[in-house]
Amino acid sequence: MKKVKKIKIKNSNILYKKALKIIPYGSQTYSKGVKAFSDGVSPKFLAKGKGCEVWDVDGNKFIDYVMANQPLLLGYADEDVNQAVKKQLDLGSTFSVSNKLEIDVAELLVKHIPDADGARFGKNGADATSIAVRLSRAITKRDHIAFCGYHGWHDWFIGTTDLNSGIPKFNNQLAHSFAYNNISSLEKIFSKYKDKIACVIMEPITVNGPISKPSGSTKWKDYNKDNNFLTDVKKLCKKNGALLIFDEVVTGFRYDIGGAQKMFDVIPDLSCWAKAMSNGIPLSAITGRKKYIKYLEKTFFSFTYGGDCIGLAAAKATINKIEKKNVIDHLYKVGGRLKKGMNYLAKIYDLEEMIACAGYPCRSVMTIKKFGQYQKPLITKSLIQQELMFRGVLWSQYHSISYSHKNGHIDKSLNAFEDAFKKLNKIVKNNKKIENSLIGKPCETVFTRVADFQAVATSQKN
Repeated sequence: MKKVKKIKIKNSNILYKKALKIIPYGSQTYSKGVKAFSDGVSPKFLAKGKGCEVWDVDGNKFIDYVMANQPLLLGYADEDVNQAVKKQLDLGSTFSVSNKLEIDVAELLVKHIPDADGARFGKNGADATSIAVRLSRAITKRDHIAFCGYHGWHDWFIGTTDLNSGIPKFNNQLAHSFAYNNISSLEKIFSKYKDKIACVIMEPITVNGPISKPSGSTKWKDYNKDNNFLTDVKKLCKKNGALLIFDEVVTGFRYDIGGAQKMFDVIPDLSCWAKAMSNGIPLSAITGRKKYIKYLEKTFFSFTYGGDCIGLAAAKATINKIEKKNVIDHLYKVGGRLKKGMNYLAKIYDLEEMIACAGYPCRSVMTIKKFGQYQKPLITKSLIQQELMFRGVLWSQYHSISYSHKNGHIDKSLNAFEDAFKKLNKIVKNNKKIENSLIGKPCETVFTRVADFQAVATSQKN
């Protein structure tokens, strides 16, 4: 392992001090701030990006696996998306009445998404999840909801975390968390709040996908198309008169052009989209079956930028490119090389009990487990992040693969991971403290769940 110099982040630190005086937390997004990246070794401000590479304000260059919190499916400054956006800017961005682009993009969603008989547009993923929950309450005339995963900054979700200041307490009394791939945890909610649950809103994939339980067996095994966790959730919803909402903000247009619902052939009543559908230009959407989506005519979901043409132009260009260039096949192939390589390195450096690359190749996650005296996964993460940063890789535990990541980027990244794993192996072998090898401050969780399962959750979405 060759010696690597600490990167210089002088300009980043100067800007950060300036930002703290006028911007609370110093960042607009929690997971882009100093909690998610080791303060003292990581850049705090990026200046530009192209493809899968970024440059910070000090001139340091990185291969990026965060990709702006995952929306950059094609990569930074994609030429086709940029061209579409620039063309639309010359025509106008927001109009006094509707624009044909609203129809064009809605038609693309209807074409590719199984549940989509119609669509309405917002700007953030939380816009879509908020109206989906409101719509389900309007349809069912019920107030309680069951949820699984992260769904945005709105009251009913954040009310269940330790960042719940300013949120009336009744919100977290109406929202109930269940565990992914644990159908009994959802059954208990339906039993406790009989005829009160308006909807189940969930991410169809968290890290790994749904698992199956054979009929008459108590043992779980690998996924079965006709009998799995998602099909069980759908049956429970139907039985109890609740709507099923898939939050496809992360999975949509990344795992499959029609989302995880198409991938697993489990069709929800409503679904929410954002991120990859417009390659980083703000846009979100809610889609659903006609009998449910029609309720949007009487359920208020309206704002000035709801039909903003910049996001719609970007989405039209992005979805067309995904379709024509076999983008998703590329994500799986390149991401598969990275995942396989990381797990091989973990094996040869005797770290398998501590770290593993899990999930789907298009968006994998490094799971970090407690091991021996090393009981703080965030400390382990901070060391790996530090060593990768020094070797030109911007990383925050997940790998948001883009169409711009090529084999050369994967090879360079695996070399960086190997150096990081070598260092971690040496520390563990000699029973040393990881903290002693950290130059900056350790990473922290963005928020902690305080309701139901008391799960500690670091937001990788916002």
